[in-house]
Amino acid sequence: MAKKITFGSTDHQIYPLGFGGIPISRVSKKEAVKAVKGAVAGGVNFIDTAIAYGDSEEKIGAALKEIETEVFLASKTPAKNSKEAREDLEESLRNLGLEKINLYQLHNVSSEEDYENQIAKDNSALKGLQQAKSEGLIEHIGVTGHADDLLIRAIKEENFASVQFCYNFIEYEAEEKLLPLAREMDLGLIAMKPLAGGRLEQVDLALKYILHQGDIIAIPGMETSQEVEENLAIAAAQEKLTGSEKEKITELREEIGDNFCRRCGYCLPCPEDIAIPMVLRVDSFINRMTPEKVAEWLGDKIEPAENCQECEICVERCPFDLPIPGLIKENVASAKKRMD
Repeated sequence: MAKKITFGSTDHQIYPLGFGGIPISRVSKKEAVKAVKGAVAGGVNFIDTAIAYGDSEEKIGAALKEIETEVFLASKTPAKNSKEAREDLEESLRNLGLEKINLYQLHNVSSEEDYENQIAKDNSALKGLQQAKSEGLIEHIGVTGHADDLLIRAIKEENFASVQFCYNFIEYEAEEKLLPLAREMDLGLIAMKPLAGGRLEQVDLALKYILHQGDIIAIPGMETSQEVEENLAIAAAQEKLTGSEKEKITELREEIGDNFCRRCGYCLPCPEDIAIPMVLRVDSFINRMTPEKVAEWLGDKIEPAENCQECEICVERCPFDLPIPGLIKENVASAKKRMD
């Protein structure tokens, strides 16, 4: 079994492989409970979910009733003010069957508007979570997002115990600034999208890339016992990347290229009000969610995207020179096929 790591400045010792709770919204309660119990039996003691992940919290709560081992529970709120944050927290506690949650995170702080509403303003979501923490309902507060510059800005304010960020061997921009700063500030490090939202099929390479660093928790989404067993075996082996595996990663980076959205948001605002980063994440939604949930999250984003005028303002803004209008067209087609 892999060695546990200290979660930032907290006293919690965490197994470096965590349980990502999005996909279990697609399976039955029985299957979900089996997957969660199997992960915990294999050594996993960090479970990540969110109030926005369908019935993920309820299913994890059901599993917890059958688990005697202590686990570290993390959930999230996308709330934009303190009142909504408090309401979400109370609902999460009910869903999970808990009186206190280890880590409650601001979900997806990925735009200037998000930052203002979730962190900066007087009645921000953060203020609501800080009040709840003072009442003993939350042990620690964390922040998550897809834009490293905003996460860096957030953690510099020293309000958070952890940061959850996109990280895998084709999306490794965090290594430049975010990770060094977060380590310097002794934050708990949580890597979401370790398989790049399903883009990376080489699970062993993807997980080893993160796990071998020794201070980052990888939270791949898991929905079946088979996935749990495969991921546990990779973590338990404690193997570092070999020279040939590093070469393979280099090959895959070149093969996949840079033709994917990093969700930085620099392309916005769009003159047609297209939620470009979300539309360009269609594959990630399709790989992890039910058709109903895909429709719920993307339904109102597809119609504006169909009206893309190919003005290419977004292309001019994109720091990665993505052919955004063409990618929008491809992703709209994929989304409509999934939702039909």
